[in-house]
Amino acid sequence: MATTKAASGSKNPILPPEDLSSILSSIELLSAMWSGTDELWLSPADQVTIGLLADYIQLPIEELGSDKAHKVKDSIGEQVVLALKVRADPQETAREVSVNVEFTLRRNGAKGKRVRMWVSAKDAPTWLDRARVDQVNAILGQVGSAQGEDEDEEKTVGKILNAIENVSEYLLSVPVAAYDGNTRTSENTQNPSTNVCASQATNVYRTWYYLPSLRTKCKRQEICNLALASTPPLSGFLLSGKPGLIVMEYPLPSNCPPCASTLQTASLAMHSFWSTIKTTSWSDLPASHKKISEKFTEPNATKAFSGFQDITDWPEVQRGAERGSKSDLSKLIKWLDGKGVQGKYLIERCLGVASWQT
Repeated sequence: MATTKAASGSKNPILPPEDLSSILSSIELLSAMWSGTDELWLSPADQVTIGLLADYIQLPIEELGSDKAHKVKDSIGEQVVLALKVRADPQETAREVSVNVEFTLRRNGAKGKRVRMWVSAKDAPTWLDRARVDQVNAILGQVGSAQGEDEDEEKTVGKILNAIENVSEYLLSVPVAAYDGNTRTSENTQNPSTNVCASQATNVYRTWYYLPSLRTKCKRQEICNLALASTPPLSGFLLSGKPGLIVMEYPLPSNCPPCASTLQTASLAMHSFWSTIKTTSWSDLPASHKKISEKFTEPNATKAFSGFQDITDWPEVQRGAERGSKSDLSKLIKWLDGKGVQGKYLIERCLGVASWQT
């Protein structure tokens, strides 16, 4: 695990409060997304630094020049490092690596990066040899804005999640023979609960989204790919057209009713998903074309969908010839009813129309 260097007597200037606030928000968002057991690791020094950072940001403006403010500011370290557990496949605990995410809190040169990501060769699993570690670090090395650049937490976290997705895809390409099969078998035998994946969840946090227009096939595919590559994977569907409809399900623990923190984690995951889409897949679109409206949320619903798919060309929602370029919503409603979802009620609530262009 990576650890932050101890603060020395001579420190670099601390970043402006607005930058520190954005960094703290990014840390909180990532911590919420990696909230499972052993999914995130922080050194004791980093935990203290995060607490000091929060104290400093919360100080009133009129107190920033006080002795208390200077004492808190001088106690803040150079950076904070989060170690995130990243898996190529949620079902296989053997295929996981610890990705370090470093947030710089003090200026360390004009060309320094505010965010840095890497995998330590020392802490890498045995199946990830030095050449593969270098390849992973080459992927992660593309992340990070230079100090002084304006970048909010949504964009920062979006870049981090995109890099993690790329690493997950790379890990899937590593030959199975590279993994320690005996270790994997032993782990699965000793702790069957680690095999419980998102596809086995019975309860979900389901959200319905309205888009003014959703047409481009490649961008639809990128939405599907990111949903399936998310941690945990999201289920649901998208239906292109003008307007477009997207339904997403985030798996919830099935052993008890979800608590407020669990629902907040699900909501943050959805928020982060769209932040990633906007900053990666939709980065070439004008802001006016990135509008997404959250129309309806079911905080504790029974899971209705398996995987995440583009159903635009499915026979179940096939266009009626008499409607020209209009999709026949009666088929979609019937399909949703078959999934145990109140099709007519939700379609009318989300779209407010009887048909839409494709």
